[in-house]
Amino acid sequence: MKRGLLYLFLLLIFLGIIAILLWHFNFLKLQESEVYKPSQEFQPAFEALESDSPVDNQDYDIEETVRAMNALEVAQCQSEDFISYLEYVARQDFSRVAPEVLEQKKKLFPILQRLYELQKEHKELNDVWMLMRSATSGASSFVEEVNPIGVIGSMITGDPLTGTVSVAGGVDKAQEVAFDEYEKQKDLKKSLEREMEALRLKYVEYLEGYAPIYHKYMQEWDALCLVKDKAYLDLYGGNPIDAYNRTEEILKTYPENREALLLKSLALIEIASNFSPAADSSMSALSPSFPADLNNESKPKQSISEFFVEAETTLDNYIQLYPARSAPALVLKGLLYRSLGDNANAINFFDQASVEYPRQAAALTDLLDSYKSRAYLNRSAEGKYLLRLYRSTMEGFGIFSPNLLKAKYFAQQGDVENCKEEIFNHFFRRGNQGVYDCLLSDMQYCEENMYSSFKQILLEQSFLDVAVEPVTNWHLGDKDDEIKVVINNRSDIDLENVRIFLCLHYTDMYKDEYDVQKLPSVNIIKHNDKTEIGVVKLNYENKKYNDITRIRAIAMTDDKICWIDNVDYKYMKASEMAVKENKSNTHLANLKQQLLEDFDINNDKLLSIIEDGIKIYASVSDGNLWHDMKNDVKNLVAGKDKNLRIELPRILSIIDPVFSINEINSADKSIRPTENYLSGSNICLEFDFQPNEEDSLPLYIYSDFADFKVELSFNDGKPSVKKVVLL
Repeated sequence: MKRGLLYLFLLLIFLGIIAILLWHFNFLKLQESEVYKPSQEFQPAFEALESDSPVDNQDYDIEETVRAMNALEVAQCQSEDFISYLEYVARQDFSRVAPEVLEQKKKLFPILQRLYELQKEHKELNDVWMLMRSATSGASSFVEEVNPIGVIGSMITGDPLTGTVSVAGGVDKAQEVAFDEYEKQKDLKKSLEREMEALRLKYVEYLEGYAPIYHKYMQEWDALCLVKDKAYLDLYGGNPIDAYNRTEEILKTYPENREALLLKSLALIEIASNFSPAADSSMSALSPSFPADLNNESKPKQSISEFFVEAETTLDNYIQLYPARSAPALVLKGLLYRSLGDNANAINFFDQASVEYPRQAAALTDLLDSYKSRAYLNRSAEGKYLLRLYRSTMEGFGIFSPNLLKAKYFAQQGDVENCKEEIFNHFFRRGNQGVYDCLLSDMQYCEENMYSSFKQILLEQSFLDVAVEPVTNWHLGDKDDEIKVVINNRSDIDLENVRIFLCLHYTDMYKDEYDVQKLPSVNIIKHNDKTEIGVVKLNYENKKYNDITRIRAIAMTDDKICWIDNVDYKYMKASEMAVKENKSNTHLANLKQQLLEDFDINNDKLLSIIEDGIKIYASVSDGNLWHDMKNDVKNLVAGKDKNLRIELPRILSIIDPVFSINEINSADKSIRPTENYLSGSNICLEFDFQPNEEDSLPLYIYSDFADFKVELSFNDGKPSVKKVVLL
């Protein structure tokens, strides 16, 4: 009997061993990449990661390595399914990526392939790709939009002094959140639970092997970025010689570094342009306060001609190394020849760059994810500048826009029509590239460099308003994360085929920072009418309607580009400008005076235009209540009202006027006109105000050009103008 129980016990042990072996059978399928056999679907992507170089080969490019690491994480996070991810990997060029990175990345493929097979075998796992998306993004969510931060980047903590790396936090995210959350949503069979557990452990093993390698190359990348950032800031601060020295430091270690070659060329152009008699005063590409001369200690030893030669040699070297990313170098060659006074060659290079930017868009922006991963850049104005400047280099906007550089040249030559055409060409090209996130920089560049031409594209822009209000749900009340956008067209022209870009400034943002969202296109915005554009969901760092502090918009049609401002923003800006002295001394105000010169007017002529063209209509009160009531009845019968109405010549619209009765106060809405629109040759104003006899009432006209005070008199019940004063 005892012997029988013993045999039974041994049999149970034997069966248990068999069960354990069967349980771990899938581990046998997940061997290291040396014996891994990719399936037909996985083979092209796996072969793209194969490297002919030994793992310890140091002949790699650090920027290409970082680009590949971040691109693969983001692709895994954003791809819709296995096939999309595999197609992306198969298209990549990994020839200059560090081999050990590729070797580690290959270890992910057995895991992905087994998940793919399970997805085909089991209906309950038909969305298993979401598991990998969630794990890569730090297990952010399975149902909401995935944030491509990447668990690899967030999981590592390292001590740069000791070189130690800790990965526990990130592994916990991937293991305890992503897999657990997925399994909780599924009613898995025991066999699948065991399979998923095996895959979980294998994925953690992959992360633990990959994290130190990722950390190693990111440390090298960060050290390189530190020097590059200093070079950018030196250029921005008007110290091109220091920037040049920084780039030389980079190129000693990385002689083919793309950014360093471009930065070096730009620094050389800045230095040489400062001494070139052919260069005009606006040649400085980055800093309007570029020094007029350089002290002897910082002055370059080479002659200026040698700097031009070195700049051209550097750019030619860049183009030879990176023909598929040549657009920014072509822009710089145009700037170089422009600084030499060779305008014909400069325009040719700008034209060539205009052709290349759309074609090279994908290749040029392949490092952008690496810049985005440097989250600290968004925590300071200087960091945002660096990110914006890099984007401008790679996307061709702002100071790296070949079209805007040509437009600037034509503006300096007084060629308004060609200037406007190039501005349109720029925005058309940017639209074809599908890039709208830096429209603010484009608008700012146009205003600061060719205000007159840019303004003439739509002189009536100050008679367009944008407004937002929270969306109201009848049973939930206001939805504070959704807003309705309305455009009020107070001009007398229709806007057709309109694309609107809403610009919102929130609390805690930097002064000139906005969140830009593209709104649905509108077939027509009719004159003297309000048009509801659509509903927008706020998606900027959990900000709500009450966090909005400023509202602007950009409107683009087939033949018009302009700002559309909120009425409150216009009065706030006018109020701020009203207290500033010597407006004409500011750089932008000087540019704006060019607009008046183009129309052959000045501030004195504007004053005369107001004096000669103003018309006033008012029902004047004599202060007697009974008499006023009788007059009210007469006015009602005659179709008149008690409001004060004023007409001014339309030519004033070019100065973007803001009107108020009494001195401006951005918080006091009672001083604003209740009606303010264009009609024919007039600007029509109406104020909710009935003047008394003997009243002397001031009408203020504010603008960035000049401010005027119109003293209105109502003696004997007859409105008239006593005088107009230039403030």
